[in-house]
Amino acid sequence: MSHPVPIPPPVDCIVVGAGLSGLCTARGLARAGVDFAVLEARGRVGGRILSRAARSNPQARYDLGPAWVWPSFQPLATALLAELGIPLFAQATAGAGLYEDDGQPAPLRIDGQSPHGESRRIAGGASTLVEALATELPPKTLHLEHTVTHIEAHPKGVALDVRTPEGPRTWQARHVVLALPPRLAVTEIAFDPPLAGDIRTRLAAIPTWMAAHAKLIALYEQPFWRNHGLSGEVFSRRGPLTEIYDASPADGGPYALFGFYGLPAAARRALGRDTLIQRGIDQIARLFGTQAGDPIECMLQDWSTSLRTATRMDEIPPSGHPQYGFNDIGRSQWDGRLLFAGTESAARNGGYLEGAVEAAMETLELIAKPDRIR
Repeated sequence: MSHPVPIPPPVDCIVVGAGLSGLCTARGLARAGVDFAVLEARGRVGGRILSRAARSNPQARYDLGPAWVWPSFQPLATALLAELGIPLFAQATAGAGLYEDDGQPAPLRIDGQSPHGESRRIAGGASTLVEALATELPPKTLHLEHTVTHIEAHPKGVALDVRTPEGPRTWQARHVVLALPPRLAVTEIAFDPPLAGDIRTRLAAIPTWMAAHAKLIALYEQPFWRNHGLSGEVFSRRGPLTEIYDASPADGGPYALFGFYGLPAAARRALGRDTLIQRGIDQIARLFGTQAGDPIECMLQDWSTSLRTATRMDEIPPSGHPQYGFNDIGRSQWDGRLLFAGTESAARNGGYLEGAVEAAMETLELIAKPDRIR
């Protein structure tokens, strides 16, 4: 005999998305004593933050999403990490970098200060940050594998249709905060009434940062590039990896090199996962010698294939870092019942970890002072 799916009790606020912005928003709501729930479509927290453990050493984790923090101009993320007791360590830049072009018989060695000298990485991987935030949430407020499909405005709040492992449910709240890429929100969620004017079109035009990119990490027993006076940093116009960096943990190994693919998403799909990985490793071996051609493990994350991150509109990446922020669109709709809090909505640091924290703080301020909602 089947049992009816229980109806969730109404809450003051529902946060859709358990990435950095959503978890920061939820943490702020918890501290303010607001009754809330977090609904996350994935089976994990973090969104585009993803740290994967090495098979040979589960304590060593490697970032397949964002990895860097710049304390000198990202004070919000830096302060949050310090508050949570999560240390930063310097990106490995000691030694010479390499540059290669199609017309060169061999890569050019570049001595001097690296442009990433101020870059810092999160000890234990960036997932340490979102995991720490998730542990601070009250019990039974975080719901994984809950996919919001429809949001309807009511006179005193909103109703959300949600797919769950137990079956469909409807959640009720006074406010809903969409802490996910705006392009994903407007293509995957139906709104009733529709978003006003051309807002849906304008939100769909905002590129999702990282959604078109793929990242390869190769693990090694030893950091042999350092023994040759190299930093591991490469800039290439030959490819398929256009940038390569040392991705080793703060202490010990496995040691790692990671690179961003310059191939478009469609070209990566045509090659297939195994060929894509092999071409990246072939390039690393071309740059650093035959020892680099035999990694103990490879990790590949192609964000364009992640249905919880990318849409078909994200096939082609923007030519540079977009000018993010909602400007005259506004952070709220439906008279404050619907709010946006993803990193792409941040005007000053959109797309970065800093932007996710920035957006969460601005959204929390609107919820705390509803007279400021417009």
